[in-house]
Amino acid sequence: MEANVNAGFENEKTGGGGGGGFLSPGDNSEVNSHTYVYEPDKSLRKMTIEALPTAENYQDLKNIAEYRPTLDELMQGKLAEKEEIKEEIDNRKGKVIKFGWIEGVMMRCLLNIWGTMLFLRLTWVVGQAGIWQGLLVITLCNVVTWLSALSMSAISTNGQIAAGGVYYMISRSLGPALGGSIGLMFTMANTISVGTYTVGFATSVSDLLQDAVPGWDGIVDKGCRIAGCRDNDIRIIGGPVLCLFLFIAFAGMDWVTRIQKALLVLLIFAQCDMFAGSFLDLEWGTAYVQKNSAGKVSLLSQDQRHAYGYSGWSMETAKENFNPNWEDSSLQKNPGFFDAFGVFFTAVTGIVAGANLSGDLKDPSYSIPKGTLLSIIFTYVTYMYFALQTGCVFNNRASGIAEEYRYFNKRG
Repeated sequence: MEANVNAGFENEKTGGGGGGGFLSPGDNSEVNSHTYVYEPDKSLRKMTIEALPTAENYQDLKNIAEYRPTLDELMQGKLAEKEEIKEEIDNRKGKVIKFGWIEGVMMRCLLNIWGTMLFLRLTWVVGQAGIWQGLLVITLCNVVTWLSALSMSAISTNGQIAAGGVYYMISRSLGPALGGSIGLMFTMANTISVGTYTVGFATSVSDLLQDAVPGWDGIVDKGCRIAGCRDNDIRIIGGPVLCLFLFIAFAGMDWVTRIQKALLVLLIFAQCDMFAGSFLDLEWGTAYVQKNSAGKVSLLSQDQRHAYGYSGWSMETAKENFNPNWEDSSLQKNPGFFDAFGVFFTAVTGIVAGANLSGDLKDPSYSIPKGTLLSIIFTYVTYMYFALQTGCVFNNRASGIAEEYRYFNKRG
């Protein structure tokens, strides 16, 4: 009787399937053609139509369909169609933008930490708390954010980070209930911070128009040259700015990144200007403009600059500003250390700006810790330096009257 030859088993037999010790076809003799005998050099791979366990099937559970398609997909060719559609979507411009640790995390954290506090309120903190307590305020605030960043880094490096930012990481650690409530608070805080930065920007623009434009007397609030009485002007300037922010957000992440790069360059340039200005005391004055009582616009003269309190780097000035000098104001009675701490702490709360873009990062587990921690170190150094510079370069009290400065310093 002629034996029926199984081609699959013959291929296994000649190809050397290797090693399992399983049943395999016999030697095709009349006695053994209908039976299987044990041969240890045969495997089970050719004896079953079931998919055998392999390491590839367990590498990524989200993509398991790519390794083990259904029978219908194989027969109808839907698997290849899915792969083609996926590739087309990924290559579509503006749909998938992945950032590294510099663009995605560090740059955004720097922009959020270097805010209005650096240019508008740091001098107030040093003027009230003095040099040593001012530096202590900055250090304590950065210690709090450093510990928070370490916890965030531990979570981000312990597993895969998906889209959702801080909400996703807190939900993984404390559960979705706490994650959702804290995520809601973060959303409200970010919304309020936008308003705070907009008011700070509008105030600076209003001051610039007041000093640089001849004949400028406000948009709606007329006859007001000091801050605090131009609320309507601030609203008129801030409204279009908020609309501009909205249009930029609608334009997409690509445009947001481009504008943030330009803003970061401007911030760095402004800090370099502050650094250079602490050393330069030119006879012709500065490039900053001011308006006199007659409404005439001119450059800030050297005498007027000294009348505003500029002394250059001086140990005498540093000694006078070393200890606290708490003074009441129209907004705060009996200020203290924790009042300065509360005012300054808002400057260092931008550490989650990079983590909130976890879904847009190439490698969140690598980018979030590195970008966040480096931005905290870098901004801490800059805040400490500019606080020290403020205490060593400017007097705590100054009249702002150039004639008085000339009289006491015998400058004619």
